Amino acid sequence: MRVTWRVGTRGRLLAITLLPVLALFVTLTWYSYQSRQSEVHAELAERGQLLATALVASSEISLVRGQFDELRATIDGMLQTDGAIHRVTLLDADRKPLLDVTARGDGVPEARYYEAAVHKRLLYVTGGGNRNVGNMGYVQVRMSPTVMLRKARSRFQLELAVALAGLLACAGLAWQMTSGFAASLQASMQAVRAADAEKRRLLQRVTTAVEDERKAIALEIHDELNATLIAVRLEAQQIAGLAGALPPADAVTQIRDKAQAITKLALGLYNSGRTLVRRLRPEMLDMLGLQGALEEMVRQVGSSHPACHFSLRTEGDFAGLDGDAAISAYRIVQEALSNIVKHARASSANVEVARHGDALQIVVADDGVGFDPARTAAGVGLAGMRERVQALGGSFAMDCLSGTRIIIMLPVEAWRAGT
Repeated sequence: MRVTWRVGTRGRLLAITLLPVLALFVTLTWYSYQSRQSEVHAELAERGQLLATALVASSEISLVRGQFDELRATIDGMLQTDGAIHRVTLLDADRKPLLDVTARGDGVPEARYYEAAVHKRLLYVTGGGNRNVGNMGYVQVRMSPTVMLRKARSRFQLELAVALAGLLACAGLAWQMTSGFAASLQASMQAVRAADAEKRRLLQRVTTAVEDERKAIALEIHDELNATLIAVRLEAQQIAGLAGALPPADAVTQIRDKAQAITKLALGLYNSGRTLVRRLRPEMLDMLGLQGALEEMVRQVGSSHPACHFSLRTEGDFAGLDGDAAISAYRIVQEALSNIVKHARASSANVEVARHGDALQIVVADDGVGFDPARTAAGVGLAGMRERVQALGGSFAMDCLSGTRIIIMLPVEAWRAGT
């Protein structure tokens, strides 16, 4: 596989280098070929008309005498000398053929012919000139491009061979030059992959360390602070009870009121501690698993924000999906819902979590205002979501032009690694 990748890299580099050159080569070659074809036909047209005009004088004498042997001999000599002449025809004034001479060979005649009129002239004795008083006949010449095209094609093939040799030399030089560059590029790609793998491992360690620290803080709050608050509340309740047993007095009433106030404060602090513990370490995730924890989270967010309707749809088997990856999935959905509540101004939001073979798909969508990523800098929440996904080797995609839709794919192997 390593050799195949290297050859593919060199092939792509050569394609980038040589494809423009090859396109230019093909264009110039086609233009040169077409130009030679056009030059041949243009030259035939010029020569055909000149030959027809040149034969008019000889044809005039032959028409006057009514003898065409000398004209035939002249035309035969021209056909033997010039392979581009295919046929010469002499016509009378009524366009009836008087003489028709065709060249021998495999030449293919042109569809067009070149014609010159043989004029009947009146001699002016006093004026020293003559005047055209009619046509005695016509000379028609048909040309054949076969010989000239064959010569042009031979020259073109020679030029094409030289150009191809130059192109192959350039390709060989490019192949040689890309050898070192391909090796350097391969090393750079390997270094980038190694750095990316190291970044993912680091992100995974950081995420795990953060979750472990959160768990430790949650345990400290639960075991120490909340237990102390419970004790404070009990002591305050005992003080209030003792004060109630004493004879009525202003001081006794104040003591009972203060004890009740302390009880309320302790209860409020206890509830705040419980909320903080749930944020630091979701108890529902340990008790109900990922699916149950997500259902409870969506229910709580929906009850806290009735202006937006939140819904959850799950698909597939979530048994055994726990550990760091399950926490990451929970945190991703948690952050997405938090962003909807803070920024989206949506009336409905949907969460879809589905198990598809070896991957878990998470889709969070809302019908809110959305945002333009080119004009709005990504917040800490989105960056944290991307980092969690990258740490697990998943993919992250977002569409935020009309509402916001986040699609995340996490590999199943990540779940196994986290257990």
